Amino acid sequence: MTQCLVCSCNKTMPIDAQAMGQPVAQALCRHEVGHFLKALETPDDLVVACTQEQVLFSALAEQKPDAKASALRFVNIRETAGWSNQAGQALPKIKALLARAQMPLADPVPSVAYQSSGRLLLVGPSSLVGPALALVRAAHEALEPTGLVTVFDQPTVIDRPASLLTGQPVSLTGFLGAFELRWTAANPIDLDLCTRCGACQRVCPEGAITDDLQVDLSRCQSHRDCVKACDAVGAIRFDRLQEVQSAEFDVVIDLRPESFFGQMDPPKGYRHVARPDLAAVFQAIAQAATEVGEFEKPKFFEYEVNLCAHGRNGQIGCQSCIEVCSTKAPRSVFENGRGRIEVNPHLCMGCGACSTVCPSGAMRYAYPSADRIAQELRVVLKAYREAGGECGERAAPGLLLYGQTEELAGAETLLNEVGRQASQGRAAGLPAHWLPFGVHHPASLGLEAWLAALCYGFGEVVVLLTGGEDDRYQQALSAQIQQAQAILTILGLPSQAIRLVQTDQVATLLGALSTRPRPSLVQQPASFGLGRDKRQALDMALETLMVHGRPTQEPLVLPAALPAGAPIGSLAVDRDRCTLCMACVGACPSSALKDGSDRPLLAFVERNCVQCGLCVKTCPESALSLEPRLASLAQRRESRQIHESEPFCCIRCGKPFATKEGLRAMLLRVGQHPAFAGEALKRLEMCGDCRVVDMVEKNA
Repeated sequence: MTQCLVCSCNKTMPIDAQAMGQPVAQALCRHEVGHFLKALETPDDLVVACTQEQVLFSALAEQKPDAKASALRFVNIRETAGWSNQAGQALPKIKALLARAQMPLADPVPSVAYQSSGRLLLVGPSSLVGPALALVRAAHEALEPTGLVTVFDQPTVIDRPASLLTGQPVSLTGFLGAFELRWTAANPIDLDLCTRCGACQRVCPEGAITDDLQVDLSRCQSHRDCVKACDAVGAIRFDRLQEVQSAEFDVVIDLRPESFFGQMDPPKGYRHVARPDLAAVFQAIAQAATEVGEFEKPKFFEYEVNLCAHGRNGQIGCQSCIEVCSTKAPRSVFENGRGRIEVNPHLCMGCGACSTVCPSGAMRYAYPSADRIAQELRVVLKAYREAGGECGERAAPGLLLYGQTEELAGAETLLNEVGRQASQGRAAGLPAHWLPFGVHHPASLGLEAWLAALCYGFGEVVVLLTGGEDDRYQQALSAQIQQAQAILTILGLPSQAIRLVQTDQVATLLGALSTRPRPSLVQQPASFGLGRDKRQALDMALETLMVHGRPTQEPLVLPAALPAGAPIGSLAVDRDRCTLCMACVGACPSSALKDGSDRPLLAFVERNCVQCGLCVKTCPESALSLEPRLASLAQRRESRQIHESEPFCCIRCGKPFATKEGLRAMLLRVGQHPAFAGEALKRLEMCGDCRVVDMVEKNA
C-alpha cells in the first residue's frame, strides 16, 4: 500500500481537498511537518507531492529513529500542474501524476560494480599539473596522485610522495577503477626513481639537465656522464624514450585542450578540464575525491543474441547500436562467421538509444522495461480519465516525454522555470491537458512506444530535447519521428501527433504545446502491453491504428513507401540476376526468407523482416534490395513467393540439380576454363555424379 501527502504550497495551488479525495496541507514542510513524520511510522510506501523540499524531507526521514516507511518518493505537481493559468482545470493531471508516483517500484535490475582505491592521474601542462598535485597532497588524503606532464610551460619541481611522469600519452582506455594509460616517455630520467641528489646536473658537460630534472635533448651530446653518475640509483635510461609504457589508474583528470575521448559521454571516472583555470581544476579534484570506494549502477540493457541481425557469414548487416552509442559501449564480435554485439556495462550510461534503434528487439532497455513504461502510461491515462479529464473523440491529453537524469537536468530545469514564470504571471504555464512523463533518457523510447501511447488514448506525443543530448541521439530520434509521421500519414491520421521539440527556452516550449487538445486517434483505448518482443509490440500498435484508428482523411492504398531505415518493409528481387542459390535464406536472422524445400523458389514473410540488409550484402548476384514500406495486415502476414524458377535436369540421368538461372551463371563464370573446353563443356549440364562418371569414361 502507498500513502500520498499533498500540499498546496502555502495556497499557491488551487487544490480542492474534496475533489482530491484526501487532505491537502498548506505548509507540509513547515508547521504541518508532523503529518509527514507521522506518515513515516507506517510500513507503507510514502509519496510526497513536493520536490522543492525533497532534501529536507529525506533528511527528516533519515533522522527519525522509528521510521518504518519502506520507500520514500517525490513527485512535482507544483511547477508541472498547480502553477499554471489552467491550474483550476489541472485536477485530472494532478491525479494522473500522483497515480504514476504511487505505483509499486519497478522490478530491480542487475547491478554493475566499480571499485576505486583513489589512484588519480593528472594529465596536462606543468602549470596545471604541479599545483594540482600540491593540492591533492595537502587536502585529499584518499587520493594517490600521479602527474603526467605533457608540456613544461612553467618550472615545476615535485617532491615525494607525488609521482611525476613526463611524455606524451598514446591511449587511455577503461572506466572508473580500471583505466589503463599508455604513453611514451619524453625524459630519460625516471622521476619516480630519482632522489633529486643533483649529481647528474653537476656532471653534465652541456648543462642539458634543467632544474625540473628534464633532459634537453637538443643540447645533449650523448656523453652519458649523467648515466654513470646515477649508476647506484639507476634513474636515468636513454633507451626508455623508445618504449611505450603503461600504468593503471582509478580516476583521471585530463587538463589538456583535447580530450582522450571524442564522444560526448566519456567513461565514468574521467573528467576533462579544457580551460587553464585552477578553480575548475580544484573542483574536478574535489569531485574525484568522491569516487573512492565501491559503487554500483544498474545494468541498463538486456541482449538476446538469437534475435540479433548484426552479422552472419562474415557480413555485417545491422550495427545501429554501435553507431548510435555516445559511450562506445557496444562492439562487434565475430566467431565462426556469425556476428554478435558485446556491450561493456561499465561504459553504458543508460540512454537506451541502442534498444530504440535496434530493429529486431535483440537489444532491450531494462531500466525500466518497455512493458513497465506501457503499464505506467495506461495507469496515467486511467487516472486522468477517472478524474474527469477528457480522453476520447472530442479531446485527449498530450504526452510530454523528457529525460530526468543528472546529465539531462536541463529538461527538469526548463519545466521548473515554466512553472515559476507562470506563478509570477510571466508565462501561461503547462496546459492542463499536457502530462509530463519523465524517463531516464528520452532516447530509451522509440517508434513502438510512441505508437502504443497513441493506441492507449493519448492524442499527441512530444519528445523534448533540451540540448544536453548527444547529436547521435537527436539524429536517431529524428529519424524515428519521421518514420512514425510517415506511418500516421499513410493511415490517414495526423502526422504531427508525434513530434520532436528541441529547445531550452520557456516561450518556445509553451508555443509548441499551445495547440488545443487533439482528439484520441483511436475509437477505443488499447490495453496491450509492450512485453519483451519489440516486433510483436510494433505489430500490435500498427494493427490497432489500422483497425481502430480515426482517420481524418481516406487512408492511402497499401502498401506505401516509408523513409529509408524504417524497420519494416519488403524485399525486391531482380529475377534476371537471382539464381536461387539460397545464400540469402541462410543469412536471414529473422526467418523472413524461406526456400521451397524440393522446389526452386524463394518465399518471403514481410512481418518477419527487420530490414537489416544482411540478405542484400550476402547475395552473390546483387539481386536483392530493401523496400521500406507499410503494408496491410494481410500482406504483412502472408508467405508469398518472390521468385521461382524451373529446375534444370541433368542431361545424362535426368535428375534435377540446379535452376536454369544458376546454370546460366555457372556457364558464364567457368565456361572458359580449360577443364571444360570442347565436349567437356557439356559436363556443366550434368549433376555431380554424372560429371565424375563422364570424366572416368573419357579418360579410360
